[in-house]
Amino acid sequence: MNERTPLKIQSDEEAQYEIEESDSEDTFRLNTGTKYLLAISCVAILYFFTIFLPNMFVPVATDLVNINKISEIDAVLTPTNGVLPRSETNTAKRRVNRLILIGDVHAHYNEFRNLLKKVSYNKKQDHIVMLGDFITKGPDSFKILDFLIDNKIDCIMGNHEYTVLQYYATFHRLQQPQFDLMPEVSPPLTIKDQFSDPEFLLAKKLQPKHIKYINQCSVIKKLGSTPIMKNNKPKGTIPGIAVHAGIRWDLSLYDQMPSDNLEMRSFIGAPYYNETTSDPKAPDAVSWSKIYNMKQKEGEAVEKVAVYYGHDARRGLSLKEYTKGLDTRCSRGEKLTAMVIWSELNKNDQVVYMEEPVSVQCQE
Repeated sequence: MNERTPLKIQSDEEAQYEIEESDSEDTFRLNTGTKYLLAISCVAILYFFTIFLPNMFVPVATDLVNINKISEIDAVLTPTNGVLPRSETNTAKRRVNRLILIGDVHAHYNEFRNLLKKVSYNKKQDHIVMLGDFITKGPDSFKILDFLIDNKIDCIMGNHEYTVLQYYATFHRLQQPQFDLMPEVSPPLTIKDQFSDPEFLLAKKLQPKHIKYINQCSVIKKLGSTPIMKNNKPKGTIPGIAVHAGIRWDLSLYDQMPSDNLEMRSFIGAPYYNETTSDPKAPDAVSWSKIYNMKQKEGEAVEKVAVYYGHDARRGLSLKEYTKGLDTRCSRGEKLTAMVIWSELNKNDQVVYMEEPVSVQCQE
């Protein structure tokens, strides 16, 4: 540059651009310097709202007791004229007009109440037994539990109730639930996703009264006398039991395995059919109720009992001579079903036991 070369004078726009560019660089450097603080803040906020705050409202834990394998209903059916069967005249059990056995509700409270309305449920004259899986899947597990507790409604254990008890024990670091007369203790149930597993999320919110109610549901419940039905007509009586999934034909009630009673859908192991599976599509699987009815008719079944059960939604309403399947896929928007059992006197003043299924429509 010589003395005659004029100096280049910055325009106002160029000067302003350099100032803005400098400010942008300073801002970028500021963001880089604070991003770690921002990340830590985000983690802290996430922890506060997802871990710390929810745990502040976790109910106090209550210890679990052994689950009864077998119990009896505290009720006996009374014919319409009030005369009890001779074998029952000295019983101290509550006298009722009807037994109402209800299939898998799966927390569909509105449908449950609609069903009670349809059967004209009378708290003083009826005895209800829930056939397990009355919670989870649907929207109203707490409403269902509170109603069952408030109305002292009877129940048996379903596989979903048992899973919730396992999650409850895992979350509260309690001993895992175990069954009466069976010393083996199950290992803690692994929580797959504590933020999205619906049964775990339910388990951690349950109050002691809810857990105590679920915990007292037995695996098998003896019902007393029930009808043998052929072509929708009573042909005699037989002791009845309620169970969630089913029973082995080759074992006594006291030798049954709870894992079978909570989960089984089919028999395998032809030609003996003395193994169970929860998978109805397993190789050579045959519906447990088909084998059970066959063994009853052949006189090979160890226990002469009629079985009222749920669990097997895939096969739906399944009414056979010795088995009555009542899971009609309410959680899939189909039906919720109850079996109503009662007794009456015939023209010869003999007590006759009757039953009738009743259903209502469900919303998915």
